[in-house]
Amino acid sequence: MVIRRLVVVLGDQLDQNSAAFKGFDASSDCVWMAEVCEEAEHVVSAKTRTVMFLAAMRHFRDELRANGWKVEYLELRRTGSRDTLKSSLEAFISEHRPIEIVAVEPGEWRLREGLR
Repeated sequence: MVIRRLVVVLGDQLDQNSAAFKGFDASSDCVWMAEVCEEAEHVVSAKTRTVMFLAAMRHFRDELRANGWKVEYLELRRTGSRDTLKSSLEAFISEHRPIEIVAVEPGEWRLREGLR
């Protein structure tokens, strides 16, 4: 399957009304989300906070799929301890070669620079 538009969604961007979804076509577009150790461990936080954050991401993924959207979602246990958000996204892009990549600019400078 050819992916026309790949929409990258970060964990703090769980909003179906996001500008990134404008013109989304469920038949040819795909949402990409990932849980990676790098992000889970970047800021020290209570395990319960991390669990709630991941639960929110998975809930959003399930909502999108329930609406018939294709979602590529990498769960923490699948990505491996050394994978980063950047390397996981690069691998997906290399394998699937989407025509266009859409993302809302990350609010954090570290992520913004890493994903450039």
